[in-house]
Amino acid sequence: MKINITKEQYRDLVTMSGIANSVFGVLGDAMPDTDYKKCSNKMEKLEEYFLQYAGDFGCEELVQDHEGSNILNDEVYEEQIFPIIDDYDEFNLHESLANKLAWRDFENDHSAKELKEMEAKNGGYFGVPLYDYEKKYWDEFEKYGYDRLWIQKEKAPAKK
Repeated sequence: MKINITKEQYRDLVTMSGIANSVFGVLGDAMPDTDYKKCSNKMEKLEEYFLQYAGDFGCEELVQDHEGSNILNDEVYEEQIFPIIDDYDEFNLHESLANKLAWRDFENDHSAKELKEMEAKNGGYFGVPLYDYEKKYWDEFEKYGYDRLWIQKEKAPAKK
């Protein structure tokens, strides 16, 4: 099979490959006894495969040699790949933290019985009642970042 792509599509493919390679690389290094390490190795090989065609697309500047292998140029990682990953990480942290804190507050404000009743009534979906709890944190993080997030030294309130 042959696939025809434009120079712009090739550049996008290389960017996509660089992002995937970075994510799986981190996960593979952090959790080496998982399938992430295998995926990381696959991504490296796939990226190297794509990069061998850089010259065909007039994109030689994307590639550098590393011990006889083609790898994505460090400058591309620093100027294109890492900013995308940083933006994703910041967004994901913001969303995940808001959700986890909202659930904590939500569960503290409702008894186990109330939660069961809501779960049954909404088919296990808590999005609507949880929204205001999450919004409080989204607004906080948007306005102040994490500047007002502190660990309390006193005991957390007991659940209902």
